[in-house]
Amino acid sequence: MHIKKYGFHPITSMEYKNGIPARITAVHRDRFEMICDHGSGFARLKAGEYHAGKEEIPTTGDFVLLDWQEHGESRILKTLPRKTYFSRRDPSASGYKEQAVAANFDYVFIMQSLDQNFNPRRLERYLTLAWQSGAVPAVILTKADCVEDYLPQLRTAERLAVGVGVFAVSSKTGFGLDQLSEYMKPGKTIVFLGSSGVGKSSLVNALAGQEKMETGDIREKDGRGRHTTTCRQLLLLDSGVMIIDTPGMRELGMWDVSDGLEQSFTDVEQYLGQCKFSDCRHQGEPGCAVAAAIQRGELSLERWESYQRLHQEACYAEDKAGYLRKKQQWGKNIAKLQKQLQKADYRHMPCTESFTCKVCGALVVPEAAGSQHRNHCPRCLSSVHVDNQPGDRASLCKGVMEPVGVWVRKNGEWAIIHRCRSCGTFSSNRIAADDNPTLLMSIAMKPLAAPPFPLWQMEREKE
Repeated sequence: MHIKKYGFHPITSMEYKNGIPARITAVHRDRFEMICDHGSGFARLKAGEYHAGKEEIPTTGDFVLLDWQEHGESRILKTLPRKTYFSRRDPSASGYKEQAVAANFDYVFIMQSLDQNFNPRRLERYLTLAWQSGAVPAVILTKADCVEDYLPQLRTAERLAVGVGVFAVSSKTGFGLDQLSEYMKPGKTIVFLGSSGVGKSSLVNALAGQEKMETGDIREKDGRGRHTTTCRQLLLLDSGVMIIDTPGMRELGMWDVSDGLEQSFTDVEQYLGQCKFSDCRHQGEPGCAVAAAIQRGELSLERWESYQRLHQEACYAEDKAGYLRKKQQWGKNIAKLQKQLQKADYRHMPCTESFTCKVCGALVVPEAAGSQHRNHCPRCLSSVHVDNQPGDRASLCKGVMEPVGVWVRKNGEWAIIHRCRSCGTFSSNRIAADDNPTLLMSIAMKPLAAPPFPLWQMEREKE
């Protein structure tokens, strides 16, 4: 076996003068399966070099230099520089360590199945880590034969994976596999990433044209698969293509994704730095470019919140101690502010706050409301999206709630229907005693002013 078939192309012979070049094909705890010009076998790390932290611990796909032993285990002396690298936060170490997944690959196949596994938020996480690795990602939607219409999921994936190829395939029928030919080139390495049960091993077999990997069944109650792939392993297909198959990942914590976030969320990043104030926190400040984009419908609130979550994880991974200090201080500030304002729980207690309307600028006081809760401006009838459930003050949106209709409750009391300009959420709020009566009547009369049928039809029906 020639190591060049496994993608090894040294720049100079001096690069490996002190050892035999090899490629790691699988990792079994502290034993490494490898292949070199002398054959294949197992190797262990040279304790002096690796335990002292002088070398990167190898992972599947890494090129290494080793002291070859024909009879017995060889010793890995050095990890050669990586061109690409995929890692995540180690779930077994409470997120305080990095777990290497694969190295030296050209493409990342991010796999989700179309039956029960499709998850846009998980797809965003995989895309972010894939871009961070330095390789070219592609989204593979498997099990196209299990659904009648896969176009909605395909369109969603295309919207999230800007500039990335998105393909619907079926390993069972062969549908769509020809679309992957541009990636299936001799000497190229592809890493498969996805949850258990998405069909990674089945796709390996379909692309290889033979049973290379064991496949498993899917549990009907939750659509999850069993771990048929128990370790990360590199396979060389007859076509010369190399595939790194990985076990399903139920947790995918961010480690270092500064570059990956920028490329995965280009639609979000374009608004950052465009705000009126350079220190804008995008939490309702005037002149916020992000809030304006959400209000115009150019950026969805869900997409923005997803970006914020991943960005917070990235900050945590970059500086855990600093992140925890800021979080602790933030909690103290909130507690201090609550104590100062003696903030009430508006789910169970009256809302008697005064506020300035964000739309018309009127000062709104509670005394003339005629009820225990003041939740909108009496002059323009506008409100702010601060609740997920009435009184919980838990919404992150903070968009303007505009009055769009009026309805009558069973007891004859009028209520205003509000719609959020940012996210489209609807809510119902009882009217106040000092509400603008002219504006209330104007909103109530809107349907009659523009009926969906010609008024002369009513006269004809009488006849």
